[in-house]
Amino acid sequence: MAPVLARTLTAVRRASLLLVLAALAGCGGSDAPPRPVATPAAAAPLTAAERREVARYEARIQRHCVRVARSVVDRDAAPTQRQQARAFAAADALVALAAAKPTAPVDAGQDLRLLVSDVVENLEGSNCDPRLVGRLEAGLARIPVE
Repeated sequence: MAPVLARTLTAVRRASLLLVLAALAGCGGSDAPPRPVATPAAAAPLTAAERREVARYEARIQRHCVRVARSVVDRDAAPTQRQQARAFAAADALVALAAAKPTAPVDAGQDLRLLVSDVVENLEGSNCDPRLVGRLEAGLARIPVE
C-alpha cells in the first residue's frame, strides 16, 4: 500500500505544480499594454528666485520679531509702521507662495508648507507680534495638506 500512496502523493504534487505554473503563465496575457502605476504628482520645485524670496521673507519676519521683542524693554526699538507693514507683507507673500507650491522641496525632508509651519512654531510663545503669528497661522490653515 505504501508504493500506491507514494505514487498518489507524487501525482498530486505534479498536478499542483502544473496548476501553479498554468496560473502563472496565464497572468498578464492580455494584449493591452500595462497601465502605469499611479504615483503622486511631482512637486513643482522652487526656482532660484523663489528660494531667494523665501529667505528674504523669513529674514524680514525674523527682524520684525526681534524688534518687537526688543521694544518690550526699549520703546525706541519698536518697529516703525513701514517695517511692520513690510513684515506683514512678507508673511502674506510667504503664505501665498506656500499655497501655490505647498510640496515644493526646500531642504531634505522639508517642503514649503512645512517650512511655514516651522516658522509659526518658532514664533509661538516668543515676544513676536501676535497679529503676525496669527496671520501666518490663518494662512497656513488655508493650505491643503496633500
